[in-house]
Amino acid sequence: MTGVSFIVPVWNKAIYLPAVLNAIFAQEGDFARELIVVDDGSTDDSPAILDRICAGRADTRVIHQKNQGQVAASNAGVRAATQPWLKFVDADDVLAPYATRVLLDAAASIGARIAVGATTSYVFSEKVTFGDLDPAQAAPYRRDLFAECIVNCPCNLSATLIDRALYWEVGGADARLFYVIDTALLMRISRRHAVAAVNALVAKGPVTAPGRMSGDQGRMLREHNHAMLYLLAENPDLTWRQRRQVLERAFGRAWKWQRRKLGASITSRWFWLYALAKLGPPALVEPYLGSTLDAFTEAST
Repeated sequence: MTGVSFIVPVWNKAIYLPAVLNAIFAQEGDFARELIVVDDGSTDDSPAILDRICAGRADTRVIHQKNQGQVAASNAGVRAATQPWLKFVDADDVLAPYATRVLLDAAASIGARIAVGATTSYVFSEKVTFGDLDPAQAAPYRRDLFAECIVNCPCNLSATLIDRALYWEVGGADARLFYVIDTALLMRISRRHAVAAVNALVAKGPVTAPGRMSGDQGRMLREHNHAMLYLLAENPDLTWRQRRQVLERAFGRAWKWQRRKLGASITSRWFWLYALAKLGPPALVEPYLGSTLDAFTEAST
């Protein structure tokens, strides 16, 4: 029998926590389990709700810390984990009852240290339900998650199951970032490792959620580009095509942000840097990647 540590970083998610935690407690399957919730300096009722719901439950731990961001909270949760597998759950995402066992089976079937399922959204005011599991949807297959993340991160961590040893082998969540964990971590763990995937729906997230990190789009996009900067600097063996994809996407984010949010035109340097990324060789373009970090904070020029 294997075991799973459920890791839930929390910052001001009081209204979602009962459904999120109850779905974790209701996970099907014959495996050892523990729940580690990291309250990252919440200022709403989250700390009290967590302490109340988790009180008296074996193998359940609530860690309260000052606000340090999702990356630090996730690493703190994993440091406290003892089981061989990690099941991250965003603090407003609800797992399907079969989610963990399906991902465990997929990983074992392919011999992978990462497993990924499908996600969709829910409306907070409505009851979150999942239909019966379709065996065909649970059939595992290999997925090139790294290639997908270069273009656009296809999922958040609620859809994944990760080998705890692998998490630390790749350095854990990148502590140089504040709250962009999904893309950077998924690229790290899938760079040289097989990924087992299923088409089964394993989690649902809210359509909208006040205070969600994705609400701060400028900062999110800036951190995405920072993650890509680290990726290129630390992986010189990436292929020419992979480097070009990274650069095109990063410069594209900068140009589109400037155009949509700040009214930049095709006469701006952001457009011409994007054009250079699309047409120029990676070796010529790469030195300019750091400049894209300014695109999400400065006025259109």
